[in-house]
Amino acid sequence: MRLAIVEDLPQMRQFLRNVIARAEDMELVAEYKSAEEAFPAITALNLDVVISDIGLPGTNGIDLLKKLRPFMPRTQFMLFTVHDDDLRVFEALKAGANGYMLKSSTPIAMLEAVRELMRGGAPMSASVARRLVDHLRPTATSSGDHEALTPREHNVLDMLAQGLLYKEIAQHEGLSISTVKAHIHSIYKKLHVGSKEEALERYRSR
Repeated sequence: MRLAIVEDLPQMRQFLRNVIARAEDMELVAEYKSAEEAFPAITALNLDVVISDIGLPGTNGIDLLKKLRPFMPRTQFMLFTVHDDDLRVFEALKAGANGYMLKSSTPIAMLEAVRELMRGGAPMSASVARRLVDHLRPTATSSGDHEALTPREHNVLDMLAQGLLYKEIAQHEGLSISTVKAHIHSIYKKLHVGSKEEALERYRSR
């Protein structure tokens, strides 16, 4: 299996390099420190697997995946990150990620994840898989139940529907942009959606 790594942290590149070196059925073909360095060079390498960090400087790993997918339809993409929050997981899957592993994964887990990719599986760290299951499982408040939202969350959703930007919502509500993002994250979780478009669709159909 021919692999490439896109990771800005030297210690994590070394970790992945060591993991791949342990496997007789894997070859590390290339390493890149950023999405800008990887694209478009990586598209010419005939790769089986690309392991990319999400939190890259500049263009992030999810946006890199969106750019690469049309050029590399047969390549398996595994995103590698410290984050297991719902939004990043769903953004990654929608962008075309085949797997999603945390940087806390053991070398054995990483090797097995790469092999599972090539067998047609969709490997995920246990906590990521649990979040996905929890997201899909019905809860006491039915999917799309706006009664689960707090008054502040209703206000934020109303302003999103009006087309306001995060910074405009923050100014209107007297909040920081990070707090607005936290409210939006909570809205997505309560409405069981993974994007602003889905949240607004639920808002309009209530």
